[in-house]
Amino acid sequence: MRLTIPGERFMAAAPTTSDQPQVRGVFDCDEAHRSPLRSDYERIFDSGLVVLDTNVLLNLYRSNESTRRDTLAALARLRERLWVPHQVLTEFWRNRESPTVRHHHATKANEASAALDKAVNAARTVVTTWLNAVQLKDNEEAVERTDRDLTELAEAAGSLKKFIRAQAECDALKETGTTHTDPVLKALEPLLHGRVGEPLPSDEYDKAVKEAQERADEGIPPGYEDFRTKEPELAAGDYLVWVQLMAEARHRGCDVLLVTGDVKKDWWTNRGYDIPPRPRAELLQELREQAGVGLYMLTPSELLRWAKELLELNVDEGSVRDLEQLGEASADKVSEDEAWTAESLAAFMDELMRRYPSRVKAIVAAAANGGFVDRETVYELASYDETRRLRGFTQPIGTLSRDLQATGVLTGGEPFLLTTVYGHATDPSWAKGFRIPSGVIPLLRSKYEGGDLWQTRDSGEAGSEPSDRG
Repeated sequence: MRLTIPGERFMAAAPTTSDQPQVRGVFDCDEAHRSPLRSDYERIFDSGLVVLDTNVLLNLYRSNESTRRDTLAALARLRERLWVPHQVLTEFWRNRESPTVRHHHATKANEASAALDKAVNAARTVVTTWLNAVQLKDNEEAVERTDRDLTELAEAAGSLKKFIRAQAECDALKETGTTHTDPVLKALEPLLHGRVGEPLPSDEYDKAVKEAQERADEGIPPGYEDFRTKEPELAAGDYLVWVQLMAEARHRGCDVLLVTGDVKKDWWTNRGYDIPPRPRAELLQELREQAGVGLYMLTPSELLRWAKELLELNVDEGSVRDLEQLGEASADKVSEDEAWTAESLAAFMDELMRRYPSRVKAIVAAAANGGFVDRETVYELASYDETRRLRGFTQPIGTLSRDLQATGVLTGGEPFLLTTVYGHATDPSWAKGFRIPSGVIPLLRSKYEGGDLWQTRDSGEAGSEPSDRG
């Protein structure tokens, strides 16, 4: 598969002869995008390819009963058009057991209850501080009044917590503990039977993961946003979905509607309240070049709206709002400016040193040399034999990240700490070295500078990726 390079122009127009120049119009531009029409969605619902992203399937666990029923009804009506990339299925099973998926309602109830407790405790602290500041801590009337109101506040919070937990119990999906009783799986199995793509062969998979990293470095959609916070193989998921989607579109030769709750900017053009949803122009052009077909995109809530109108389904407006809110929650999470703190980084590095000291050495070496450590230095620091490969060197970073997220040490929004840079002079498929986020360099400097691990080298300018040594 050809890698798209920034600035490269796509030529999708019909060929012309030298004596018959092409007649262009206002839409003959790579950045141009016609707003989708009702007839476009009618055509795709009738004869196109409707591709489901992972979040569409996982939302069946997060939704309430009404929303789940309406979503499944819409998918059932589109059954002959549905197709799921194998990567989507992989991600579905990987994430299904997450507390934020199968136990979504209980998790959200616990979060809300904890926030209420925190608010009550904060109110007590504020009032106590005020009483002390204005010399009323020994005033019986003032203390009695504030205690009474704070008690009422705590009781109100307790009543709210009971309601929240009762609602979570009502909305929770039952019998998901085993696969043969899980109602979501029982609905999806016949719906998607024969409509799931094949996995990529191992060599093509490795090539696609490497391409995803290279595209992310250049800001080429889709998926480059995930490389901020995930280990490379997981971060490559969006691009793997895209590769499989393009191959299937090329095979079928029909327009594609991708239904996804992923609203990050590496999939969508900026969306406005009065602007119909539209994919990134680069994705439109790449699919047109690779498969000769058009690309359309809808969120799950937008799919329900169109299913209600075009398929004449009795869709509850509350189902649409439910999916919109799930999407908004996802967007809010994406927009948070998460970063490593001195405390979280110190906890991570100390535990990493206990488990995988060679990775700590590589990270600190990168920090001491502008953010990059080359392949040869890693071999030297880790005392690796020259026959050993570096494939999987960053996997322990992802493993430890997930472990510390489960215990609350990390939020899950921190940038991935060690990213592979490919393109070694001997073999381009080898790692050239590894890069760390620039934002952690000052934190690592504060923790390690002056110690044995902090060693600057003369392999290149600070922040650069030095040429490979022979």
